[in-house]
Amino acid sequence: LLLTNVAYLYAAMPEVPVPDENPITENKRILGKILFWDEQLSSDNTVACGSCHIPSNGGADPRPATNPGFDQIFGTADDIIGSKGIVHYDENMQIIDDDLFGFNPQVTDRTAPSFINAMYADDLFWDGRALSKFVDPQNPQVTIIAQNGALESQAIAPILSSVEMAKENRSWEEVIAKLTTVTPLALAQKIPDDMSAAIASYNSYPELFNQAFGDSNITAARIAMAIATYERTLVSDQTPWDLYMAGDTTAMTASQIEGWEFFKNGSNNNGGGGMMGDEGPSCSMCHTPPLFTDNKYYNIGLRPAQEDSGRMNVSNNADDFGSFKTPSLRNVGLKSAMMHVGWITDTMDSIDFYNAGTADVTSNHVQFTENQSDLPVDNPNAPMSPPYIMVALEVDSEANQSKVADFIDNALTDPRVKNETFPFDRPILNSEIKYPVNSAISGAWYNPDTLGQGILLEVLPNSNKVFLAWFTFDTENASNNPTSTIGSAEQRWLTGIGEINNQDKSVTFDINVTSGGLFDNNTPVTTTQPNAFGSLTIKFNNCGNALVSYDFLNQTLVNNFPIQRITTENNALCEKLLTQNIPENNPTDTFNINSGLTGAWYNPDTSGQGVLVEVLPESEKIFLAWFTFDSQLPESGTNAIVGDAGNRWLTGIGSI
Repeated sequence: LLLTNVAYLYAAMPEVPVPDENPITENKRILGKILFWDEQLSSDNTVACGSCHIPSNGGADPRPATNPGFDQIFGTADDIIGSKGIVHYDENMQIIDDDLFGFNPQVTDRTAPSFINAMYADDLFWDGRALSKFVDPQNPQVTIIAQNGALESQAIAPILSSVEMAKENRSWEEVIAKLTTVTPLALAQKIPDDMSAAIASYNSYPELFNQAFGDSNITAARIAMAIATYERTLVSDQTPWDLYMAGDTTAMTASQIEGWEFFKNGSNNNGGGGMMGDEGPSCSMCHTPPLFTDNKYYNIGLRPAQEDSGRMNVSNNADDFGSFKTPSLRNVGLKSAMMHVGWITDTMDSIDFYNAGTADVTSNHVQFTENQSDLPVDNPNAPMSPPYIMVALEVDSEANQSKVADFIDNALTDPRVKNETFPFDRPILNSEIKYPVNSAISGAWYNPDTLGQGILLEVLPNSNKVFLAWFTFDTENASNNPTSTIGSAEQRWLTGIGEINNQDKSVTFDINVTSGGLFDNNTPVTTTQPNAFGSLTIKFNNCGNALVSYDFLNQTLVNNFPIQRITTENNALCEKLLTQNIPENNPTDTFNINSGLTGAWYNPDTSGQGVLVEVLPESEKIFLAWFTFDSQLPESGTNAIVGDAGNRWLTGIGSI
């Protein structure tokens, strides 16, 4: 109650800047929210905009991932903690063995900044390359938004990035064509009420765009404008500090209040200069309330500027060499990676960085001073322009440093952000699930009408591809029916790799056949030559039943037959994939221990090797198929007959 009118003005968040060309509407906000959290916006359905911007992690990325940095060598001092994107695909969606990341997801070369309160910056990204002027991505000669369009400029960049969300040379026409066919948020779980209600009423993207823009036309500019509209509603302004500055003197603890005083005013440091000292600048010089950023660019000496030119790449101003935007400290206590390098782990670690090079405090960090910026001179709290070596927290004790950290970490955290409540609520992404939805179809299936036929399916790691082995597991009752040519005493098997079609709930395979008789052949097998045999499609009715149809080469027959899943557990992820109906819990029916062995196994230390195991019905026999799912050669000297470029496989039957 003792706070002055000046304090109220100090605390008030600015009015959200909204461009005249893109006014906020509820239908547009909902569409933007759906797009932002839909992994189908990426080429391979694994990355959404929100994948790198989780509210409960301060609007940044909670997944630690390493980029080797300037020297392109992992494990050296210039490594960056960035964000996982997608694996490297060529323009035909064929996975490329990337020079840095192999067949693993690529990692960005800067950490993800927060998207919360981002609407207040004139330009976005660490270097400000997403400009206030937003031009049509499909026609750069046309200006869509003259100013205040940085959110729109930023929103469209990752969608075509071959590191973040896209295959090589992805076009907007391909993005738009995909959005016209997919079901919005088909891969997500626990979708918030506002989003699920919109999808229930308008269950396609053309319908949602029609509600937001007046017609069903999907364009790159409209995608950006919808996402930006959603982001403009994410104002984080209900922190303890906001409440305290509005007159609630109990909103912050005594420690946080003292930390706030240190933060804005500095402290008596017994003559020592520094960030908290009377003779030096305060934290609030650059982290200026109420945004707790000035949205300007500085080189604070995290790494040599030669490793990342930063703002200079955009401004072409040599004074910006190695400079990056001041991040907001709002919700920073939730982050697991700070600053553009990502290896500043928390607020105390950042304090430790600013102490680097000071006489009184031992720091674990080094400041690279060659191109460091001077501190801003236009701030009324800065009587001089000292170098960053003066920006230290040499307050009277580590206890005082802790009070500053307590203020930043806790008093600047909005509980709605931390708890992901509206408007910061979100669905659960498929990629956040330990075993992605597609892996639910992995396992053992068989034809109940033809004794001796089984199908093993394995969704390959980090992909939408499925390996299939169709086999016979005994020699009884070989059918004379030509629809069962595989179910013979020769015990042939077919193999193939296909791609999941989520919309059709099916997988289509190009099939190879191998010579029969290996089970009874005592001669050591060193080569198995596959031969093209035709195509096969499995369409899943639900998680326990599917229909197989096939067309074999050199035969006039096109046949189909049903298959059932042998494993009996109720797979909630599979239910989500096939029925779009996820149970609240993940119930599991009882099943005997033998069938629990059934499924897909792989060697994590050898890229490309997998083992499919099937317990045969009403027996203690197990069929095994050991295969390779890519063409990588094994390491020299390893004993892996199947781990070669020929994609051989071994099979066998054993007893439990």
